[in-house]
Amino acid sequence: MKEYAKSLRAALAGQKRILIVIQGSPDPDAMASSFVFHKICEYLGIRTTIVANKRLSLPVNRAFVKILDMPIQFVKSIPTGGQYDSYAIMDHQQARVEGLAISCSVHIDHHEPLKEQVPAAFRLIDEKAGSTCTIIALIMKSLELPIQEPDMTAIATALLYGILTDTDKYAYAHDRDFRALDYISGHSDGAIIRRLSDFPVSRETVELIGRANDGKIEYRDWLIAGLGYLNASLRDSIPLVADFLLKQNEEKTVVVFAAVEDTGRETLVIDASFRSRNEHLDLNGIIKEITPEGGARRFKGAYQVPIHYFYRAPDRERLWEIISATTVEVLKRRRDAIYITELKGFYRRMKDAVRDFFSGNERP
Repeated sequence: MKEYAKSLRAALAGQKRILIVIQGSPDPDAMASSFVFHKICEYLGIRTTIVANKRLSLPVNRAFVKILDMPIQFVKSIPTGGQYDSYAIMDHQQARVEGLAISCSVHIDHHEPLKEQVPAAFRLIDEKAGSTCTIIALIMKSLELPIQEPDMTAIATALLYGILTDTDKYAYAHDRDFRALDYISGHSDGAIIRRLSDFPVSRETVELIGRANDGKIEYRDWLIAGLGYLNASLRDSIPLVADFLLKQNEEKTVVVFAAVEDTGRETLVIDASFRSRNEHLDLNGIIKEITPEGGARRFKGAYQVPIHYFYRAPDRERLWEIISATTVEVLKRRRDAIYITELKGFYRRMKDAVRDFFSGNERP
């Protein structure tokens, strides 16, 4: 990580203002890693602004931002970047941001890397990390910045909670995650972590779990459930429902989907969350076969398909029937084609491993 820390310093040299963009639905890992990168830049004398164009829907996520006083601006559209030297992306496969007229300086993520990416002055993709917060923590340790209190407590608490949530309370944590935890755990605020971990599930999420149970479909070793129309304020409940169904059912993989509508922006998006206990399942490959607007790592994944054109459909009930039937059929076909997807993934991983071996670019 010392070499990566040096490379990061080099990439940030000469930068005065950086726009940190949270892509997709802001979860604790994305928000914490963006917040800590903001703090790193602050200690390096670089001004930053953190923006997200999707609002928080879970009360616990809103509490997370408020308690740690994260300076995240929730905006309707991402700025064009005129007053910034570059932008940075944390915890997202895709570094491209539509409409930005500036270059990407930093891209850090733990999902499977995409074949085609916009250039970045510094890019670190580590699939072996359970969270992006893990990578940020290890880089920060190697940077050896003179971080003072109370900043260190806020940084460590944010990183620890990001790792906690993205590894399902350490169930899927690995060596890198434990190394990061060893570094930050002594500085974190245990009371804040306990408060966030014990946050009650909202009444709306409980109702959605009931709705999913009533309409779930069992197909081979998959369980598929549609939730109907959801207001954008409940978007983040979809993965929570998927988590619950996976724990309560025998199927190895669960997919929960909904038609998410934002009345203020008049948008409609099919949003699906995957959860699996099958460590050999190539979720990223499965999702990419459905749409490029999504991705995955081991055990977790999601995709979104915009269908704004149908926002004003006169027969909403019929539209949902079409959305539901089509989505279920697409998912069934992906389940039937798992062998082909896994075979493609195997050959791709072998090809990448051979390339990295001979180029000397072995991943961390």
